[in-house]
Amino acid sequence: MSCGHCVMGVKKAIEGIQGVKKVDVSLESKQAVVEFDEEKTDVEKIKAVIKENGYEPV
Repeated sequence: MSCGHCVMGVKKAIEGIQGVKKVDVSLESKQAVVEFDEEKTDVEKIKAVIKENGYEPV
C-alpha cells in the first residue's frame, strides 16, 4: 500500500466480509488488524479478499 486510497480500498473490502467486526488498516506499518467472528469467516477468506484487491497478504 502506498497511499490513503489504498488503505481505504483494503479496509472497505475487508469490512464487506460477513463476520468481520472491526478493521484497522495502517499505511505506516502496511498491516491490517481484523477482528472477526470465526463462525462466519476465517483468515483464508480475509487473505483472499486482500489478494483480490491487488495486495499480497502475509
